[in-house]
Order: sequence, then C-alpha cells, then structure tokens
Amino acid sequence: DNQASKIDSRTSSTMTSQASSSYQQQKTSASRLQAESNPLMLEPPSPSSSPSLVPSGETKNKAFLMKLSLIASMSGLLFGYDTGVVSGAVVFFRPDMGLSAFAVEVAVASTILAAAVSAWFGHHALDIYGRKQTLIYASIAFIIGSLIMSIAWGPADYIILVTGRILVGFAIGLASEAGPLYISECAPPDMRGSLTTLFNIAVVAGQVFASILCGLLSYLPESYNWRLMLAFGAVPALAQAFGFSMLPLSPTWLVFQGREEEAKQVLYKIRGVDQEDAGDSVKKEYQDIVQEHEIAKTHQHVSLTELWTKREHSVIRRGMILGCSLWAISQLAGINTIMYYGASIVRSTGIEGGRSFDIWITVPLMSMQLVGIICCYKTIDTTGRRATLLMSMGMVSVGLFLIGLGFMLESGYLTVFAMCFYLFSFGLGLSTMPYTMNSEIYPMEYRGKCVAQSTAVFWVVNFFVSLTFLTLARILGHHNTFFLYTTIVVASSLYFYHEMPETTGLSLNEIQELLAQDESMSVASVRSLGKDATWKDSMD
Repeated sequence: DNQASKIDSRTSSTMTSQASSSYQQQKTSASRLQAESNPLMLEPPSPSSSPSLVPSGETKNKAFLMKLSLIASMSGLLFGYDTGVVSGAVVFFRPDMGLSAFAVEVAVASTILAAAVSAWFGHHALDIYGRKQTLIYASIAFIIGSLIMSIAWGPADYIILVTGRILVGFAIGLASEAGPLYISECAPPDMRGSLTTLFNIAVVAGQVFASILCGLLSYLPESYNWRLMLAFGAVPALAQAFGFSMLPLSPTWLVFQGREEEAKQVLYKIRGVDQEDAGDSVKKEYQDIVQEHEIAKTHQHVSLTELWTKREHSVIRRGMILGCSLWAISQLAGINTIMYYGASIVRSTGIEGGRSFDIWITVPLMSMQLVGIICCYKTIDTTGRRATLLMSMGMVSVGLFLIGLGFMLESGYLTVFAMCFYLFSFGLGLSTMPYTMNSEIYPMEYRGKCVAQSTAVFWVVNFFVSLTFLTLARILGHHNTFFLYTTIVVASSLYFYHEMPETTGLSLNEIQELLAQDESMSVASVRSLGKDATWKDSMD
C-alpha cells in the first residue's frame, strides 16, 4: 500500500483505465503465443513443456525448500489442532460449565467468526508487514489465546473461554491466509502444488494429533482435562514463531517493497544457486516477478469493489468467483460438522461407549482424511488440479449419501464407515484444491486482496455451517441434513466441470495468461471452431 499512496488521487481513475487496457493487451498477446504452442490444454503440461519451470537439476537446495515449506505449513497445524481439540474438549467443558447446545455453538463458532474478520482485513498485514512477519504475529496471538482458554475458571469462565477462542480465531485467520501464500511464492512452479498441499497435510495432522492428545487427557479429572487440551495449542504456536525467525522473506513481497537486490538473493538461496551459476529459468522467474510488480504499481489502488464491478477486471473477477466458490463448497460439503462435532455425531449413531471412547473413535476418522491428502500430495502435480478435484467431489457425494443412509437405517457402523470413506474422499482433492488454486490464480497486484477475500469466504461459510448444524440436525434429522449436503456437492460439481481450469505445471505468470486467454471467447464459438483452449473444454 506504500506504492498506492504515491499515486496522485486526482489522476488515479485515468491511470487505472489506461493501465488496465495495457495490462489486458499484454496478457492477451502472451496468451495467443501460448495457445499456438498448446492449443487445447487437454492434459496437465509436463514440467519440461514450460520454459519458465525450474529443472530439478537447478533446484539444488531441496532440503532447505522442504524445511521452509514445513515450517510455513505449521500455521495449518495450528488451524487443525484447534479444530480437532474442540471436538474432544466440548465433550467435557459442556457438562463442566452446564452449557446449552446454543452456548456450545457460540463457543465453537466464535473462533470461526473471528478468523473470518481477521482474514478479510489480513491483506493489509500481508502487504505491509509481509507474509513471514504476519505469521509470527499470528503465532503470538495463538499462544496468548490458548493460555487464556486454559484459565477459564470462576463465575466468568464462559466469557473467558469465548474471549480466548476469539483471539485464537484471529490468529488462525491470518495464518490460514499467509501460510499457503508464502509457500506458493517461494516454491518452484513444478513443485508448487505438492508443497502447497503440505499446508493441508499439516491441518489434518493437527486434527489427528489433537484427537490423540484429547484421548490421552480424557482420563484426567474433568475439571481440568479440557483446559489442558486447549492450553497445549501454545506449544506448536511457539515452535512456529521460532522456526519462522530463521526463514527468509518472500521474494515476491521483497520486490513489491522495492528491495529487488535482496529479493534476487533470497530467490537464488531458495533455488540453491549462486548468482553466477543461476540458469536461465531462475533468472526468468525473477524477471517475471519484477515484470508483474511493474504492472502492479499502476493497479494497487484498485479496490475489491472495482474488481467486482468494472468491466475491465472481468478476468480477475472470473478468478475471484472460482476461488471463493472453491472455499464455499469445501465447507458446504459439511466437513467441519464432522471435525467440530465428530464425537457428538458418533454418540448419536447409537454406538455405546464413555466419553473417552467418543474421543478415541474420532482418531481413525481424522486419520482417513490425512491418508487422502497424502495421496493427493503424491499425485496433484501429475494427475492435474481439475481431474483431482472432480474425482474427489464425486466420491465425497457418495460418502455424504451413505452417511445419511446410515442415519436413516439407524446403522451406527454403516455411518462410521461412511464417515471414513467421506473423509478419505475429501482429502483426495476437495480439501487441498482451495488452498492450491487460491494461492496461484491471482496476479500479484491483486493477490493480497483476493486471497484475503476468498479466505474470509471460507471462514464465513465455515461459521454458518458450524452454527447451524446442531439446529439442522434437530429440525431435519441427521439423515436429511447429510442428504442436503450431498445435493449441494453434486450441484457444485457441475459448475466446476465447466469453470475449473488446468493450471498444473504453469508458472504464476503463465496462469494469468491462461486466465486471460478465454476472455473474449464464447463457449459456443470455441466448441464449434475447435480452436483455443477454454476452461470449459480442458477436460471434454
């Protein structure tokens, strides 16, 4: 935003129009060249087909790159830990505090609402302080929030609990936005999908770890076992803050701040090459960042309202609709009803057991999603984003239907089996693709705003689903609630079949060329002529 402040407000509207026109001409011209060399995009491009990719031989510092990604992914571990620990802790703090169902929904959803607010405004922190520093601040907030929840004693115990959960939500909102973005901007194009998937693996690993910890602590006296569960979240947050203190700043953000020489050195370090030994692909990668920044300088003052309403931003608008839709559907598929209320759902199936059993049974449930995400990690950069997502959504629909059927037939074991199948299917693609796509489909000049917006959509829909699940289950019944989620996923899969592009193996700059490619083309004319690729035809 420092660059935006330098633009004379009296001439901003004129510059916006001229720059947008120039920007579209640059993208359209580049996309025509790409269309001639790869006219249909029927298959995900191999790494060797893209000149700007970093060959494996030049990425000598794979160990450092992996360490960078793992530390950045710990922000996902915080998100996952909070999701998993609430599912176990609520079994104990509800009777300990004598809370109603609505009070429990508020305690759970307060974190989600706070995360939505911090995600919406988080792009200011991302642009001003950078991805790295924002993640350190988020870690500190998570530590403080976890400790506040652990001291929820006395007459005001519920207020203290909700206060701590709001602060934790604020931290999670920032971390879930900054983590994938930092990884995406540091990763080479041929590894970006798999490295971004590490963030989602960390989310589910945090859920599994939290379930195991809750199971172990469940044997302690109920007056303080749930407090220890919530307090332990400070440990991974402290580890993340320490780890990030040893990592470099994002090279993209450094260029954005005018620190180009420092950005070049950071990029060479991440790629494991010296300036003298840097290959053409690494130099081109740096030049692409600089080129994007030059365009960004005339676009940063554009607001989200203008992106949604002005005709010249229709390409960006298409990306925003796709990114927000991915996050919305991932939550409307009902994933966090199982994550937040998993133990309660198992109890409602009729399977007998004590409170400790209710918590332990969630461990294999959480683990099934982790297995699915690991499979996605192995295949996302070879199978392709589009095919992976559509396959996952088809399997998720079957899983949701079987969960509803299990409740309708009052078969607890069918319901638990269906939940395992659903979570595995969700992990195969629908869990990961929102992170991956939203970190790569926006141009640099709008990336902070657009990622913040899509992340806020995720948290708002998450909040809505979490706040309404117990009420829907009471009014409609568990079976009809999951049948409703099934209908939503089936309908949305048709939308993604028509609107999901294939971006596997492309650099961030090349993805923008692909998105601009179809701007002036109608579906009918493309299908009749059989020429340039479109999002809709990439898998036909």
